[in-house]
Amino acid sequence: MFVISALAVLGCTSGDLLKAGVPVPDSAAQADSGDTSDGAADSGGGGGNGADTAPTDTGLAWSGDVAPYTGCVAGDPAAKFLAQTNPAGPITAGAAVTGELVVANCEGVTWTVATSETSVSGVKLASTSDTIADTWGRARVLLPANVPPNTAVRLRWAAVAPLVNGPHPWQWQLVDEWVRWIGAPTPMVTLEVMGGYGPFTVHPRAEWETATYPVEGPDMEMLALEYITIHYNGVEEDLDGSDDVYTDEDAIQNLRDMQSYYVRNRGYSTGYNSQIAPDGDEWEIRGYDIRNAASGCVEVNRPGYTIQVPTVNPDAEPTPAQVEGVRAAVLRIRQAAAAAGNPNFLSINGHRDVRSLCPDEGGTSCPGEPLYGRIVGGVFEP
Repeated sequence: MFVISALAVLGCTSGDLLKAGVPVPDSAAQADSGDTSDGAADSGGGGGNGADTAPTDTGLAWSGDVAPYTGCVAGDPAAKFLAQTNPAGPITAGAAVTGELVVANCEGVTWTVATSETSVSGVKLASTSDTIADTWGRARVLLPANVPPNTAVRLRWAAVAPLVNGPHPWQWQLVDEWVRWIGAPTPMVTLEVMGGYGPFTVHPRAEWETATYPVEGPDMEMLALEYITIHYNGVEEDLDGSDDVYTDEDAIQNLRDMQSYYVRNRGYSTGYNSQIAPDGDEWEIRGYDIRNAASGCVEVNRPGYTIQVPTVNPDAEPTPAQVEGVRAAVLRIRQAAAAAGNPNFLSINGHRDVRSLCPDEGGTSCPGEPLYGRIVGGVFEP
């Protein structure tokens, strides 16, 4: 619980993957540079170094990463799992991890190796959802060679642990790209990450939105995003209610008050995409589906995802949890944009940086010196 004080609502608004580029937090362990490249643990294109050791629990005679398999019987799945080694937890945020899967081809057709992880044909090992791919930075793993029927293949690959603490899903399945999934997915497992940020809850809009004042606006264009803009509330605000102890109910009431004020007095919904509460949780406002209306004009609203960081007054410092919550939110937004195919890094700026680009708008001091100093100093970078 967080103890804070003061009063009011409003905000500083005006109407209207590449994952490899994401830095690792200082607290995250750096993997040993001698053994973390894909060449040391990856089957991508050439089978890695799979010929030097064989899985100990299969009893097969391996030649490189393939072996004859005589155990297919009627009723077996097309892809029969023989062994699986998952990363051992807890895992340090940002650390290199490896996975290994041994699977037999028990169907009557050869699995043809793909030319690249992004090719539109060939059989590959795939993450079973965009969330898993985005979390671990790996969507596809190549076969080391063509795999005929009654042959087992070993797949080994490298990934990178996410930077946000907590449980994260890990599951894979063979896919004949753009044709079909092969067999069943591996059992879903949950891997625990520690030493990074959070964990912080992302509260969906449904937790606070009312039927009387629904959040509305034009569609967000994820591919158009170029930056993340930080805002403050611009006035004194009571963030913790009459008992001076912050809870989720206080956030819900403040969001409802702000939304009703905007609709009744300004004629449009609260303009921010999300808000970072004093405990570091992120509350969805317009989210990823509705374009922001907080920065000044369409020219700067369209390419921006806006985050409000409410403090008890414009000159107040954010809580330590809010700072970490902004970092986690920045990471999530960048990952979501990358997963949507957006190649932009999404730099962080303040409202004052983009408001000045609107020809019919005046300047602003938003997001205030405490927040703006952290933007300039790179404090909000994950």
